[in-house]
Amino acid sequence: MTLRSLSYDTVNTSSGSVLGSETNIVIKGSKDLDNGMTLAMGGNLELDGKSKDGSGTSDSMREVSMVATSDAMFIGYGRDHGKGVDLDGSVAPHVGDQNDTLAQASSAFSSAYLDVHAGDHIKIGTDALGGTIAAYYSPSVGSEDNDAGAISGDTGNSGFQVGYVGSLGVEGLKVQLGYSESDDNKSATTGKKEFSKIGASYNFGQFAIGGDIQDYGHALTDTANAVVGAQAKRVNATFAASDNLAIGVSYTETDEALGSGVSSYLTQTTEEITALTVGYNIAGMGFNFYYAETSNLGGANGTDTTSWQIQTKQSF
Repeated sequence: MTLRSLSYDTVNTSSGSVLGSETNIVIKGSKDLDNGMTLAMGGNLELDGKSKDGSGTSDSMREVSMVATSDAMFIGYGRDHGKGVDLDGSVAPHVGDQNDTLAQASSAFSSAYLDVHAGDHIKIGTDALGGTIAAYYSPSVGSEDNDAGAISGDTGNSGFQVGYVGSLGVEGLKVQLGYSESDDNKSATTGKKEFSKIGASYNFGQFAIGGDIQDYGHALTDTANAVVGAQAKRVNATFAASDNLAIGVSYTETDEALGSGVSSYLTQTTEEITALTVGYNIAGMGFNFYYAETSNLGGANGTDTTSWQIQTKQSF
């Protein structure tokens, strides 16, 4: 359950406070196959009254996976779930939500980038170098809830993704590397997309520090030589004061790329988010308290916001 407030320095109808909740039911199972591999299946039923992309009102098991694993490799199908490397996640240490979630309309680490893992995909990988290496392919990036595999109109660009997440064999170290790319289906509005991400963090005792950088580029086919995109850089640090108390600070800076002929990007400015989070365990229930200040929200010059959030999470 979350209570969130967002206020603008200038008049804006989006200012205000809201109370909300989300329930997740996770189902997991596995069986041994006759060839010596293990088949793991699972899914996450998110009860929030909307589809994965935020539209509609259909609750469904949108995150699913079925993966066969051996000592040497794994191979299978997934949709934002299961074994592999999820570039939407981050190794940057944090308490509760990342600061771009708290800022809401932030352009930092935007879901608009290419995320093959989030849609229906096939994957293959192995456990190596103290972590996991995985490769993904999707014939239609962003497809979801397509239980029958039906084709309806233009299904979009195909795409692939490769990535690694692990410790490289160093205790206390976490590393994330990844790259994804979609093909160009010559649509008037959807040209080729590229995305890369690199991150690292290190834990030493009660402290952890780290960050990540991601680049997103989109070559639009409806404007000559137009390329739009963004680079987001994040630095986080956390301190575990006790078994019940944790404190986190975070700073994120996002630069929008200028696109030739794309006037909406010519006025974009660097967005900055600074956030403080305190997490506390009260009688076995976790509470997170957030405060964030954002400059040039969404890349709009002069749009500054202050936001705070109180959140409680409980698992069974």
